[in-house]
Parts: sequence; structure tokens; C-alpha cells
Amino acid sequence: MPPRDMRREKNPNLRLHCREIPSERAAAKVRTSSALRLRRAETFLGRDRAEAAFKILNRLKALRRPIPGVDYLRAQCILRMGQHPALAQEALKEELRFFPANADARALLERLPDGAAARLRAGAEFDELYRAVKPYTMLSRARLFSLYKLAKRACAKNLPGNFVECGVAAGGASATLAAVIKKYSRIPRRLYAFDSFEGMPDPSAADRRRGVAANATGWGAGTCAAPQESLREICRRLGVENIVVPVKGQFEKTLPAYRGKVGAIALLHMDADWYASTRTILENFFEQVVHGGLIQVDDYEFWDGCRKAVTEFERHRGLALRFYQIDGIAVWCAKDRRRLVAESVENKRSPTA
Repeated sequence: MPPRDMRREKNPNLRLHCREIPSERAAAKVRTSSALRLRRAETFLGRDRAEAAFKILNRLKALRRPIPGVDYLRAQCILRMGQHPALAQEALKEELRFFPANADARALLERLPDGAAARLRAGAEFDELYRAVKPYTMLSRARLFSLYKLAKRACAKNLPGNFVECGVAAGGASATLAAVIKKYSRIPRRLYAFDSFEGMPDPSAADRRRGVAANATGWGAGTCAAPQESLREICRRLGVENIVVPVKGQFEKTLPAYRGKVGAIALLHMDADWYASTRTILENFFEQVVHGGLIQVDDYEFWDGCRKAVTEFERHRGLALRFYQIDGIAVWCAKDRRRLVAESVENKRSPTA
């Protein structure tokens, strides 16, 4: 009888086949379990137990596997629990990114009031851009308008460097920044778009909303997900695909690896939510933001961990960044505010950049 190693060499597929069977069984078990939990959530919702259904659905989101109907049911829970309709809209948009054929989700989305259409004097150019990117962004109209104006300002001042976005989701903000580069930049620039494209990572104990743990809010692990194709799609629609450089992966790996490629930064958009992610962005990219460079931090006033990360970074670096409010949630600042002194009075009066 030949030695054991020789028998394995004669059948090289044997070991691979043995590995695949448990893997396939495990995947099938997860799918069965997910389907059972989804039906249980539907039952709870039918019995007017929206909170119980919501907890089950949020645990399914934390699996980071697109499951048909999960976000549609999450939207129904959000509405029945009396939360803001805008949150239900975001859940429905997330459902339709992965499952565009879900007619029930699309119909519900069309019936909801468009709170984002609050009157904001933005001009015809931004209005047209906003209509195009709205299905691809979770940013409020005010936050997106602020980002648009900061990008135009960076181009008008001819600040050197690329634009960087950390936290892309479906790509609407990335496409907006790239559209500004295309029309207004006088120098060649790229937009580096960093995201896992798999939804939010697990939050830490520091990640809370007014004392409530992130996962308990319904917007924890696995939420804010979109396939990378969503970013490519809106960029193609706006003709800016050649400007955007998508970078897929966790920040702690991708940001250090790309520091050299990114180079100088004229504008940094931070939409990472969690404490650890926000610290990772600042530790890797803050020094590369040029003097006069612009930084927008989404969720600064929403997630406790985000604000804590920024505050700690300022203290450790001996900084005193001057932040301007946008919409009660996001803020922006200039790295060297002395270059924006002449504009500070206007900014204090205005809720946007």
C-alpha cells in the first residue's frame, strides 16, 4: 500500500472536496436559520410587536449577508415604532440596492413624505445633482450641499491634493465630489473612496447614541450597506467613473496601505460613524490634509463614539479645531482656519458650509 502522502497526491481533489462539504452545509444552515428568523419577525410584525421584530431583523443585518425583505420589514418596524420617516426611507433604499425587484419596498418608498426636500436655497446646479444622487446617498440634503460647497471652495482656492471619502455606502456623496472635480478643478485630482462595501463593522462599547448602544438603535453592525457596483453605477451616470478610485476593505488595513498613493489631501470627508474607524481615519490622513484643507465629519453630533474620537485626537495632538455646524449632526472645519477668517462671520450665521 502506498504511503498516505502518495495516496493524497494521487487524488488532489479529495482534500478540497472534503473541505467544501462542511462549508456548504454551514452556509445552508445559515440560510435556513435566517429564513426562519425572517418569518418570525414577520409574525411579530403581524401581531403589532414591532420592537421584537426589529431586534430580530437587526441581528440578521449583523450577519452582513443581503437577505431579501429584511430592510423592507425594518422600514415597517421603524414606521410603526414612531421613528422618523427618513430612517424608514434609508432602510428601503438599502433594500432596493440589493433587491431592486422588490415592488412592495419601492411602493412604500414612493408613498413616504420626502423630508429631504426641505427648502434649501442651493441653486439649479446642485438641485439637478441632488436629484441624480439622492437614491445613492444617506446624507441629508444639507450635509450633501455642505460637501458640494466645500468641494467647490477647494477647487476655487486651487488647494493642492486629492479628495478622500472614508465611508461611501451607495456612492452618492462620492459621485457628488467627483462631479465638482470634473467641472471646477483646475488641476488633476482623484477621489479616493474607502469602504468595506459590506455594511458597518461591529461597534465598540464607545459607540452609543445618547447612551443607547449602537446595535440597539437599529443602525449598528451590517447596516449602511451597498454593493460596490452601486458606486460605479452612479459614477457612470454622472460621467465621473475615471475620477473615482474605489478602495474596498477595512480601514485599519486599506488606509495605511494607500497613504502614499493618496498623497496630499485638499478635502477629507469622514463618514465612518464609529469611534475606532474615526480614529483610524484621523491617525492616517489628518497629517496629509494640506494647510487650508477642508474636513467634513458626519455623525459628529449623532454618535457619541465619533465625537469622542475627534475630541481625543485633538487633545493628543494639541489641536483646537474650529467646527461649524451643518444640520445639527455633521460639522466641518478647515485645518488652517486662519485662511478662512474672512469667511467666519458668514459661516457662523449659516447652518451650512
